[in-house]
Amino acid sequence: MTENKTNIAKTLLEKRNIKPGESQHFQKLKLLSNPFPRAGISDLNSPTSLIERLAPIDKEIERQIEEYVLDSLGLQNPSTQNKFISAVIRGDYGSGKTQTLLYIKFLLESFSEVKDLNRKPYVIYIDNPGVRLTELIGNIITQIGEENFKRYLWDIALNGIAVNENIKRRLLELIPRGVSLFEDETDPFDPVNLNSYKSFLDAWYIKTLNSNPKRKKEFLDLLKTEVVQILQKEFLNPTVSLYFYELLSENIGVNKAWEALTSGEGKNLDKKEVHLLKAIVQLITKQGYTDFYILADEFEDITEGRLNTQELDKYLKNLRALIDKDRTWCAVFAMTGPALLKLRSISPPLAERISSRIIDLKSLDIQRANAILINYLNLARPESTDLYPFDDSGVSALINLSHGIPRVFLKSCFSFIQRALEELKEGETINERFVTKHFQIEEE
Repeated sequence: MTENKTNIAKTLLEKRNIKPGESQHFQKLKLLSNPFPRAGISDLNSPTSLIERLAPIDKEIERQIEEYVLDSLGLQNPSTQNKFISAVIRGDYGSGKTQTLLYIKFLLESFSEVKDLNRKPYVIYIDNPGVRLTELIGNIITQIGEENFKRYLWDIALNGIAVNENIKRRLLELIPRGVSLFEDETDPFDPVNLNSYKSFLDAWYIKTLNSNPKRKKEFLDLLKTEVVQILQKEFLNPTVSLYFYELLSENIGVNKAWEALTSGEGKNLDKKEVHLLKAIVQLITKQGYTDFYILADEFEDITEGRLNTQELDKYLKNLRALIDKDRTWCAVFAMTGPALLKLRSISPPLAERISSRIIDLKSLDIQRANAILINYLNLARPESTDLYPFDDSGVSALINLSHGIPRVFLKSCFSFIQRALEELKEGETINERFVTKHFQIEEE
C-alpha cells in the first residue's frame, strides 16, 4: 500500500513537472520562491518586515494614514486626556482593508523605537467585532493575552497585599508553624517572591493549603475579599473589579473558564462597557504604554444582517456611549461602503464620530497593479522594477478578469506562479494567453 502511494505521488510530480529543490526550480522565473499570498489576503501572523515592505501603493492613502497616526499620537500635545480620534478604512470586499489595518498597526508600533519621543502605543487588531459590545471588549482582552492580562492584574493585587500589614498578618496566620514558603525563609511578600504570581501561589498551595481543606477555604475567602477591594480601589468600579477577579480565579482553584469570561458573557457587564474599557486602558498604561488603539476589521458584519434591529440598535447605542464617555483611546474601523451608508442611516451621530476621517481604498488600475505586483515580486528577488515573469498583456488581462479586486488579483498571481513553474520555458512570460487559460472565476 505504501509503495502504491509513493508511485502515485511520483507520477503526479512527473505529470506536473515538479522537481525537488524548490528554490532552484524558481530560478527560471528569476525568483527565490512564490512571494504572493496563497489566499490573496494578508497573513495576520506575517512578520513586521513583510508588512513594512507592503506599504500602501497609493500615495494619497499613505499620506492619510501618516496624518492619522501623527495626529492621534498627539505629539504636539502629549498631555491631553481627550485622545479619541477615529478613522474608517472604506473599501469593497477584497480591496485590502486588512492589509491597510496591519500597516497602520506596524506604523504605530514603530514609534516605540524612537526613544526621544517617549511614545509607546499599544495596538490591538480585532478581526471580529462580535454581536455585542461586551464581546468586542472580550476580544480585546483575548488579544492582550490570557497570561499577560492575568500577570498585569496579579501585579496590582499582590503589590496591594504586600503594603497592607493587616492583610499580610491574616494570610501569614494560615501558614503552619515551622513551614517556610520559600527556601531562603524570607518574607513571602518580599518583592523577589512576587516576581512570578504562579510561583507565589504554588508555594502557598503545595506547602500549606492542599493538605488542609479548611485553611484552603479560609485562604480563598480572604484572598477574594481583599483582591476585589484592591482592584476596586484601582479601577473605581465594583462590577469591573469582580469581573477581573473572576478572570484570576482559575489561578486560585476556582473553576472559571477564561473563554467564557472573555466571550462577553460576564455577569452584570451590560451597560458597564465604558468602565470596562477604561479599566483595560488604565491597566495597559500601567505597563508603560502611552496610547491605546483598537483596529476593528470586518465592521460591516455589524450592519449587514448578523444582528436583528434591536441588537443592532443596542450595539451602536452602546458604542456611541463608549466613545462619548471615555476618550482615552483611538480607533480605526474597516468596512464596506454600503455598511458605512447604513450606519449613517441608523445612527448618524455614531457614524460622524467614527468616520471623521475616511480612507478610501480603490480598485486596481494598470499603475496600481504594476506597483503591487513589483512590491510582491521584490520579496523574492533583488530590488527591481521589472514585471517579469509577468508581462504587460498578462497584467492587463488579470486586471480585467479580477475586476481590479486586489485579493483576487494577488490570489491569481500565486496560482499563476505555480503553473508557470510547470509550464513555462525559461524566458517565457505570464502573458494574456496564459492568464486567460489559468484564471479561475470566483464569486466576490
